[in-house]
Amino acid sequence: MNKNARLCRFALQRTIITTLLALVAMTGQGQIKCHIEGTLETDAWGDEIIICETGTDLRVVDNPRFHVKAKDGRFAYDIETDFPKLYNIFFLKQYETGRLFLGKFIAENCYVNVTMYEDKKPYIVINGEEGCKHPMLCTLYDVLDAIQVLKHSDAYANFDKSQYEQCLTLYHDTLINYYPGHPIHEQIAYAEATYRLQPGKPYIDYTVRNNDGQLVPISALTKGKVTLIDLWASWCSPCRQHSIAMIPIYEQYKEKGFTVIAIARERNRKAMENAVMKDGYPWQSLLELNDENQVWRKNGTGNAGGAMFLIDRDGTILSTSTDAEELERLIKKALNIE
Repeated sequence: MNKNARLCRFALQRTIITTLLALVAMTGQGQIKCHIEGTLETDAWGDEIIICETGTDLRVVDNPRFHVKAKDGRFAYDIETDFPKLYNIFFLKQYETGRLFLGKFIAENCYVNVTMYEDKKPYIVINGEEGCKHPMLCTLYDVLDAIQVLKHSDAYANFDKSQYEQCLTLYHDTLINYYPGHPIHEQIAYAEATYRLQPGKPYIDYTVRNNDGQLVPISALTKGKVTLIDLWASWCSPCRQHSIAMIPIYEQYKEKGFTVIAIARERNRKAMENAVMKDGYPWQSLLELNDENQVWRKNGTGNAGGAMFLIDRDGTILSTSTDAEELERLIKKALNIE
């Protein structure tokens, strides 16, 4: 059994075991205050800790409040949130070097004690006990993680739909009614929707901010044209190379019904403007600042730098490739150019 199948099976087993115990967690809990105290068992990674909600991409959304300085090997941190949510904790220097030992915990009305190590995951105790005190919520996060792993499998060409459907069946048959109103359900809904973002399927609609600063539906910008949605970032070198390769294609077909809508995922406008000037993009690039509209999540790209979606005049996805030669062939066909 491969890793993906084991992950879904694990989530299913945990659901069966904990269903009778989880009925107490069916509603929101109002304002939640979670206190964290920790100890550093090593100084190999410095004294700066990151504590942030799962799914946060520090390349785009960073905030001083995520950064916690230890003093004399100890640190403390407080979280206030509207729902119990999954948080990550790790050394900043580990993140910067890519050698990450990630700790996870559900932030709720509780006391969390964390021990940070050099070469293994943090040891986490909540109210004096190990383990998740919200088993169904932990299972919901497990299912979301499994869906995302399956969606971004390196062997997507040989994708086993049964594994994906098993996770979705588990969610819709068993988990969907737990924690009503919790953001995890919206996240799973988006993850499921992105599974449908394949050639031959309709492209989704979502809100973006235009260059006048107004929020508009993406469908209003793509209507009636063969459109390449170019999700990119100034800090993503492969994204920029893919975009640069599309410049001559855009110039050749822009008067024949083809357009590019570029959306840059940035922490500040200047970074986008500098990249546009350096690379010479002839199209306008919209700005997704600090994940304001969750465009990347809605397109199923997670914490990736970018993606491309070629869309026909009627909104049907023609390709999710980033290969300029393949895209030009499909653009010519969609424009009825021999």
